[in-house]
Formats: sequence, C-alpha cells, structure tokens
Amino acid sequence: MGHGAAAQERMPAAEERQVRLLERLSHTVAAVFPGEPGAGGGSGVIIDPRGYVLTNFHVSGVKRRLWVGLDDGTIHPAVLLGIDPGGDVALLKLVDPERSEYPAAPLGDSDALRLGEPVYALGNPFLLAEDFRPTITQGVVSGIHRYRDGTGSAELLYGDCVQTDASINPGNSGGPLFDGRGRLVGINGLGGFRPDRGRVNVGVGFAASIEQIKNFLYDLRACRQCYHGTLNATVRDVTGADGRPAGVVVDAVVRGSNAERAGLRLGDRVLSFEGERIRSQNHFLTLLTRLPARRRVRLRVARTVEGEVEPRELEFVFRLQPLWAGPIQGEWRPDPRLVAAETRSLLAEIRASRPPDQWVREEQVLLPDGRRLRRVVRARGPWLRVEVGAPGAETVEVVAGDLAWRRDAKGALGPLPPERRDELAGTAEALHGLRSSEGENRLTRLEFTGGDRVAGERVWRIEARDRAGRRRLLYVSPASKRLVGYAYPTPEGRWVEVEWISSDGRPRRLDADSGEVLETCSEVVVRAEPQPASLFERPE
Repeated sequence: MGHGAAAQERMPAAEERQVRLLERLSHTVAAVFPGEPGAGGGSGVIIDPRGYVLTNFHVSGVKRRLWVGLDDGTIHPAVLLGIDPGGDVALLKLVDPERSEYPAAPLGDSDALRLGEPVYALGNPFLLAEDFRPTITQGVVSGIHRYRDGTGSAELLYGDCVQTDASINPGNSGGPLFDGRGRLVGINGLGGFRPDRGRVNVGVGFAASIEQIKNFLYDLRACRQCYHGTLNATVRDVTGADGRPAGVVVDAVVRGSNAERAGLRLGDRVLSFEGERIRSQNHFLTLLTRLPARRRVRLRVARTVEGEVEPRELEFVFRLQPLWAGPIQGEWRPDPRLVAAETRSLLAEIRASRPPDQWVREEQVLLPDGRRLRRVVRARGPWLRVEVGAPGAETVEVVAGDLAWRRDAKGALGPLPPERRDELAGTAEALHGLRSSEGENRLTRLEFTGGDRVAGERVWRIEARDRAGRRRLLYVSPASKRLVGYAYPTPEGRWVEVEWISSDGRPRRLDADSGEVLETCSEVVVRAEPQPASLFERPE
C-alpha cells in the first residue's frame, strides 16, 4: 500500500477526532447578552466549572446583570465580576441557583503558538444561532505578539494579540480561540473589515492572548477594574550608520515617574525588560502592555557617559504606573456582596487544603553585612515564636495575644520594641485568620484583592487587617494553596515584602517597591511539630 492510500485511510479517523474535539469545546462556548437574550450581544467561553466566563469588555460594558446562552439551548443569569477595559476583557459568573457546575475550557499557552499551526474560532457571529450552538471557523496562526490599537484611541490596546485568518465577524467578539489540541489561547475581539462589504471579515482577525489575560485574571475575579502598566516614558527604534537597526532608545521620561526616580534617563538604550532582550519598539511595547499596573519590573539599559569609551550597563527595578482606560471615574465600583462571596470561595479553597495549624520554618539568613544567622520561626494559632542565633544561645521573640516578650542570648527577659511587636503580632493575626474561621473573627478585614507575582508564579493576594489596624498582604499559591509570602508596612510607610519562595530557591526579604534585597535566606526547612508546653521552652 502506498503512502497516499495509507494517508487516505487515516483521514476519517483524524476527522472524527476533530469533530469530537470541537463538539466537546462547543459545550464551553457561550452567547452573551447584556440586555434581553437575542437582542444584540456577543460571545464568551466558560473557563472554570463553577461558571466563570471570559468575554470582551466591549460586549459586557458595565452592565451588572447579563444573560448567557449555552449550546444546549438553555439561558442562565450571570453577574459581571471584573473588567479590563484597556485589554477589552471582562469576567462574568453564572449564578443559576439550579445549576452549580458547567463544562469548562482548559487554558493554553499563547506564547507557545507557532506560525501556521491550526486554530479554531467559536462563537455566535451575526447572532445566527438562536439555539446558541456556536459557529465554528478554522484557520491558522497568522501572527503572534501583535500590537494593535483597537479603537483608534489610546483607551483600547490589544497589546499582545494573536492574529488569525479564521473568520471573526461581529458577534464573535468575546468568543474563544482554541489551538489544535482544544486549549484556550485567546479571546477574539478584533476583525479586519471592509466597510463596502457590510463589516464582513476579510481574513484578518485578532484575539487578546491568554497569557496577557492570565496576568489580570485574579484581579478580575476580585471584582476589580484593571489597569495596564505604563513606564511613563517613551522609546523609539534607532538605526546605525549602515542603516541597520541599532536598538531601542529612551526619548522621553515623565518627571517624577517611578521610572525616573529609579534612574531611567533620556538616551538610555534598552537592553532587556524582565530578562527578555529587546529587539524593537514594537517588541518592547508588547511586553510592557501585557502587564498590570503596580507590577514590579526589571529594566536593563546601556548608558554612554561622557569621557568613557564603553557604555555602562545599569539595571533599574520599579513598579509600573497605571494607564487609564475605561468608564469615567465612579461609574465602576466593586459590588461588596460579590467581593465577599469570592473571598469566601477563595478561603474555602485554601482551608480545604488542610494547611497545618502549626508549623516550624528553619532557615539560614545572610545579612547584607555578610553575617550568617540561624532563624527558626514557630507558629501555632495566633502566636509566633522567633529564634535567631546559635542553638542554645539564641535570641527568642514571642507574641501571643497580649504577650510580647524578648529573651536575649544571656537569658534576660524584656518587652519587645513596639515596631517589632507590631510586625510579629500583625503577621500572627493575619496567618491565623487565613487558616481558620476562628482566626478570621480576630480581624476587621480579610479580603481577596486580586493577583500578584512571587518568584515568577501568579499568586492570589489577600489583604488582612487586625483589630489594632495593622495591615498585611498575604500571597497564596493557587496550585498548592500554601502561603508563599506576605508584605507589611514599616512605621515610615515603607512596605517590606517577604518571599518564602524565589526563582533561585533563596527566600528573601525585599523593599516592596525598589526590589532591594534586605535579607537572603537559604537551607529552608518547613515541618510540623508538637506545641511546646511553654512559649519559651524549646520543643524536644
């Protein structure tokens, strides 16, 4: 049998697999109606069995209550949780009291897409499907990491989008773009239309990349209006004497901006951003606009100093500032009831993972002056015990409710300094509240406030405030449901961030804004052990 005949025999099986895949994916696709069902709307896709639905912001607007049609012909009520106007994304949640579980699409990796690989666009173009069964179009990846202005203004930027020739028409907005394995790689939003053809697609469509959306997903779930980050500086491509590209140069910096305060100056040549080498202005803008405001970033530049032959390489760390986009001020406010519901849901996930009620964390601390110290942190319920120094000759600090004492290496007892007491007591209260509903009663606030990044991992951010008014930001891993870090303010208003995991495996204590390393730890061991009979007694 020749190769051609064998291929023909395989074709039916391949087609059957494709049909089954698309049938399964169709169950995750939604028709989204901000008003009455069938009276104008767009598409969406369910990304979580609990009923979370991604769509476009230009489909949902700021409509608090919407209707969602599924491919089985049923219509379900939904609420609008959060919005990302600049990225043209919104997150809905189905709230049908008669149904609690839905088919969901798996999230893919849009950064792994290759030009020419097949993709599928599913949705409801022109609202053709009265039974809500989605229209399916097939195409290929025509381009990746495109930077597109969606409206002709600065308010809507598809900063990192996937280009495809799969037909995307009015009504497809908010629907999913799947790769060949059925993973969600984008949310369709822009089409290439010719006015003389009645807004019919001409083979150029754009989808907001799922990797960009992932950066905002926890903020959306926390009912926030998201803002993309800006450098508050502009860059341009430059060419060398031979006419070839010679890099990207800073040509304007806003005075007083975070970037300027960190040290960025006119004429600096941008080498890398977040560790990725910069090829062009478009490349830099694509990487920048996919990040949320307040994200701490690392920018490396080359600067030519007068009188020096070789340019200096400098690195700046600072937090991105917000790029305004979306509704006028005051038009969008988080619904406190939805925020409370999402917080309860998140805490239930964390507590269901059975984090230990008590644990011991042992680490070797490297201080900036080169000294190495052994530190052991013991926690149980609302108390913390910290031992620093050589075994048998360490300083011991204890907070337990109203008790806050320090024992030095010679055994002398005394009260903790007020600043240290606040640091330990506030942390103990926050951790206790995160672990149990009993501890939660000791706080005036425990609220899911969105997402952040610790050691390269996207994490949940939970804000805690105890009855003394002390604030903590707690970072929890969605994968392990474990606390991976926290942040607290100093009396001077400076925030300190404690990372219990890091990209190089060395936990550290940082200045939350500048990223300056205050302490580096190694040889970390975390274990559970029985509570000592006395807070000052060493457990056997």
